[in-house]
Amino acid sequence: MQDVKLETELHVTTPNEPGILGRVLGTLANSAVDLRALNAYADKEIGRFLLITTDNVKAAKCLKALGYTVETQEVLTVPIDDRIGSGAEVGALLGNAVIDVFYSYCTSMGSGNALMVIHSNDNQKALETLS
Repeated sequence: MQDVKLETELHVTTPNEPGILGRVLGTLANSAVDLRALNAYADKEIGRFLLITTDNVKAAKCLKALGYTVETQEVLTVPIDDRIGSGAEVGALLGNAVIDVFYSYCTSMGSGNALMVIHSNDNQKALETLS
């Protein structure tokens, strides 16, 4: 697979309240930070955002200024074909290499490509396996 990379993902913790998605994403937009990957969900009263941006340092600074907690996590980004079975192939390769996937998310708009984000017990070994 081409262009498999180790990257830094931002873990942003916010209150879970109406409009929080707009505030977080609006803050990035107003700061001219482009979003590359997003996973957002609520955990009771807490909002959780997993973000990969074009400028994580700037994004973290802006989000911290709003009082949100921002931590980082190393993840693997894997460009895959937008077709049935692409994600399964990645999962099989990692499984065969005895790599435990802690979480993964992916999206596509049907344009032929998708970006898969993976956090595992051994991201370096996952990188070598998929490269």
